[in-house]
Parts: sequence; structure tokens; C-alpha cells
Amino acid sequence: MGEQVERDELARFCAHLGPMRALLRGPAGAAARAQVEQVVRTARRGEPVAGLVAALDGMVPADTGAPPRVALPPRLPDVALPPPTGGYICPADACSRAEPRRAGSPVPHCDVYQQALRFHPDAEPTR
Repeated sequence: MGEQVERDELARFCAHLGPMRALLRGPAGAAARAQVEQVVRTARRGEPVAGLVAALDGMVPADTGAPPRVALPPRLPDVALPPPTGGYICPADACSRAEPRRAGSPVPHCDVYQQALRFHPDAEPTR
């Protein structure tokens, strides 16, 4: 087969190798797992793999042009993100109370008016 076909088949196989290995864990997948590992060994030796990939009987999904799905979302960069803007203010505009937004926290509550504080995009927390 042509070099580009080999490269494309290896790329397709590589993109789905992790999920295939996960599906073939355990004794029931031993024979198919051996075929998959044979493709891996052949590729590591730099030999053609397109024929071996074709022999996997549909275990390697056809290339749809879309990136393969993975189990986990991509990792976020290790950077400090700025705090969210805005905050919560008195629901009746009766006082100057302003509470900051906090991830995962419930909306602050006003016990005077028995209501949740109101979000305002420019609210600065009171000190």
C-alpha cells in the first residue's frame, strides 16, 4: 500500500488504541487484544500496519474527520484565573450590603427581607 495510506491507517489506529485496549480487558478480549498488540509491535518496528488494522474486523472505527472522543475533558492550564466579577446586593436596595460571588456557594440571603440577594455585575463586596 502507499506510504500515505499506511500513515493514515496508523493514525486512525493510534487515535483509537486507548479505548480499544479498555474494551478488550479481561479474558473475553484476549484474542482480539493479541491482534491489537501485534499491530502495536509491528508499528514500533516501522513495518506496514494497514493490512493488520484491516484484519481487526471493524474494531477501529472509520475516520469521520472528527477528533476521537476521550473519557476526560482536556486539562486546564495551571494559571490563576481572576475572580468572577460582580456580586450580590440588597434585594430592596435598602442597605449597602454587597457579597462576593463564590464558586459552588449558594446565593446569599437577606434575613431582613427574607429574599435572596440580587446579582449586580458591578457590585463590590463590603469590607
